[in-house]
Parts: sequence; C-alpha cells; structure tokens
Amino acid sequence: MLPLHDPELGSIHFKTHFRSTHITIRLVNDGLRITMPSTDFYNEALSLIEKNRSQILTKQKKRDNGHQIIDEGHPLKTLTFTAHVVASDQPKIFFKLADNVLTIEYPRQRGIQSPAVQKVIREGIVYFLRKAAKQVLPEKTFQLAMQSGLKYRSLKIQSSTTRWGSCSSVNNINLSLYLLLLPSHLIDYVIVHELCHTIEHNHSERFWTHVERILPDCKALRNELKHFSLSAWA
Repeated sequence: MLPLHDPELGSIHFKTHFRSTHITIRLVNDGLRITMPSTDFYNEALSLIEKNRSQILTKQKKRDNGHQIIDEGHPLKTLTFTAHVVASDQPKIFFKLADNVLTIEYPRQRGIQSPAVQKVIREGIVYFLRKAAKQVLPEKTFQLAMQSGLKYRSLKIQSSTTRWGSCSSVNNINLSLYLLLLPSHLIDYVIVHELCHTIEHNHSERFWTHVERILPDCKALRNELKHFSLSAWA
C-alpha cells in the first residue's frame, strides 16, 4: 500500500499484520506508521488519524525538539572529531571533515531547528561516526582482549540505540557506533564488559569479579556510564 503525504504530519505509511486486533499509530522519523489488521480498516485508520491530529502534532513537536542533537552554540564532541554547524547561503547542507573537525554548513533561510535540517545533519554525523567506529573500535577491542587474556569470536559495529554493546552466546561481540560519543575510558569499560561476557554470559558476582580484575574502578565507571543516554539518537 502506497504511503500518503500529509503537509503537517509527513509521510503516512500503512502496514497490515495478521496478529493485529486494532489500529495502532506510531511516530517514525518521516511521519507516521499505521499498523492495522487488514486493508478493510484503511478508512477507519484515516478517521483515527484526523481524530487525533492535534495530539499527534504535539507529540511530533516534542520529539523533534528533544532530538535536536547540535546547534551553533553547542558543538558535538566525539572520540575522533568535533562537529559544529555554521549557517551559510548554500541551498544544501554541506559536510567537511578536516583536522578532526567536522564542519556542517546549513542553509541559513531554513534554520538549524528545522526537523528536516536536523534529520540530514543527524544522518551525516552518523555516516562519519560509523567510518570512525570501524577504524577505532576493532583495534581497541583487539588490544583490550590481548591485555586481559580474553578471546572473542567476531566483532560487528552496529547502529544500536538501545545498548552500547552486547555479546552473543557464541562470543560474537556487537558494539554500537555511538560508543564514540563517550569518553575514551568509558568506551574501554563497555568493551571490557562485553569481553567478560565471553566467559560469563550473565551479570552474576563471578561476572563482576572478572570485570573488576581488569578494571578495578569498574563500579565507578558503571555509574558514570548511567549519565549518558542514546535516546536522542533513537
């Protein structure tokens, strides 16, 4: 089913699912996603959207404001570069990475707070984060594994916004590219945490004993990590 475009709400995507018992409306980056039991509920879904239009717009505005990740007065610092934005007369958004500085020029007439501008900026920053993560995190993981005497099967860099890292039952480690938003010592903590899961696939006392053996201040690091969130990137 083709999506609809609403000038206020954005693109409205429709999806049917045999397990659905009612119509659900979900906010997505470019608009809404509607899930319904079958196409017979299409008109009812449109009516539901209209009935809740003001509430949906309020939620979208709140989400977009909360998802602003950078502005001219607040550069974004990562492990390998600092991103900052500059207004320009160019019609499009332009990215340039040089000397560990990512300069982002955006059209002055559109405004930095525009959700569309923030979306492109976000995608651009993620692109450079991913490239840097693929260069930095494998080497960090290898070095920490060598120092700690732990072994892992494979390493993948993913775009997870729900967890910093994970370790599978067969010792495949996954690390979020957003780790580069953390200070270096917290990146090491996350990697060591996942490496210790290669011998203890739980959070038992034995697991934390292994972590503390490598990082004696792991409790302080664990508490410090709680002050960082991935919610703005979700």
